[in-house]
Amino acid sequence: MPAAADRTSDSSAAQEPSRTDAQEPTAAAPEPSAAPGDPLFREHLFPGIGMWIGAVLLGGALGLVVVPLHLPTAIVLAVVCIIALLVLVHQYSPVLEVTSEQFRLARARIDVELLGEAQVLRDEEWGVTIGQNFEPLAHHCVRGWTRSGIRVEVLDEQDPTTAWVASTRRPEDLALALRTAQQVQQRRSG
Repeated sequence: MPAAADRTSDSSAAQEPSRTDAQEPTAAAPEPSAAPGDPLFREHLFPGIGMWIGAVLLGGALGLVVVPLHLPTAIVLAVVCIIALLVLVHQYSPVLEVTSEQFRLARARIDVELLGEAQVLRDEEWGVTIGQNFEPLAHHCVRGWTRSGIRVEVLDEQDPTTAWVASTRRPEDLALALRTAQQVQQRRSG
């Protein structure tokens, strides 16, 4: 899928400047913003252009079913179905967010101090992690339209979840934000 089809929305005052995938993330972690709730990283995992086109085609097809009965009703139904499906695609696209205190993966949240080092996974490594090495006890937020992700071990011994595995188009940035948040928590507690 072309890079132009990737749709991510980012709203973070403390994230790195835009860069290509070939560039390495900077070694220095960004300074977190003053407010603890402000995101260090935020990514909305919108699907690729194919999913959006599929939603439009499915909505149009639902309207076509009613054409033999009444054409104006079919047109209205098609428009309503298209809009409803586009809203559903948007609403069910997960958000990954890291603040100085928590990592949010869709609806799940975990304190960053309970997480280990984030492993950046691309291409084959990612495929093996979500395929052959699938961890049933890990918390997964995997989307088929991304080819990269991260795996972060859960250090809390009372938590039966072994790790968090998440799809992301920007795994280096997400790993950097998690390291930064963990450093902030260490400074606050130490």
